[in-house]
Amino acid sequence: MKTLTISFILIVYSFALISAQVLKVSASVEYEHLQSDEQKMLSDFGYKIEQYFNNYEWIEDEYEYDVECQVQIIFTNVRQTHERLFSAQFVLTSNSGEAFLDKNWEFPYDPGTSMNHIKGMFDPLTHVLDYYAYMTLAGEMDTNGPFLGESQYNMARDIIEQGLRSEYPKGWSDRHEEYQVITDIRTKPLRRVKPDFFEAMYLFQEKKYKEAFTYSKKVLKGIEEVYKVSPNNKYLNMFFNSHHRQLAVLFQQQNKYLNQLVEFDSKHRETYRKYMRD
Repeated sequence: MKTLTISFILIVYSFALISAQVLKVSASVEYEHLQSDEQKMLSDFGYKIEQYFNNYEWIEDEYEYDVECQVQIIFTNVRQTHERLFSAQFVLTSNSGEAFLDKNWEFPYDPGTSMNHIKGMFDPLTHVLDYYAYMTLAGEMDTNGPFLGESQYNMARDIIEQGLRSEYPKGWSDRHEEYQVITDIRTKPLRRVKPDFFEAMYLFQEKKYKEAFTYSKKVLKGIEEVYKVSPNNKYLNMFFNSHHRQLAVLFQQQNKYLNQLVEFDSKHRETYRKYMRD
């Protein structure tokens, strides 16, 4: 039996809590390609992004815990129309495995204007932030129970509809496609077993290996269901990218199941093979 160090890949989750309410975002901003006056306009942009995410209760519920996320914003261009429009890439990852890359974010920005959570008029800056907040929280809620993120996915869908109808439609077709992939019926088997995956990790950490293996097999069954109908499913690939190491640990020495993972996720086949029985 191999001696495995798993602390660096298993995240401690509190399963007594059933919902997420507060985002805890750390943001970094890159704007080296812009002109010096434009860079000056963005000098505190990262701080404003953090404040926008972190100082707001996104979900109203009696339970809450912080959902830690990393945001990277890379400014790529500025163009002048009747207003100055900034183009940027937006990258968000969460500690529980949600991951988003948006290459089509464009918005007007005035450093003297604050970012507010005001309902009503569409804002191409803050509504993109709202969209990814709800997409992230939806994925987080799904870790606590099957489809518990449905309400947040619906909120994200409402924002998409506003974006598509707005004067700033750029990028919203791509976001709509992303939303459809994640919420599609073909992805539901993975969403259904997502809480089982985190329960398996928790049990494994508690050295309850038999119980952890039972939950792990449920997860693999859900993965298989998605793979059979949609082998290049974007959400399935996101799950593999975030959790292939944990899956390998959960199925260590179980070559039958590790070989299935090699088939479903060839990108990370070397990781799975490292945990196979000789």
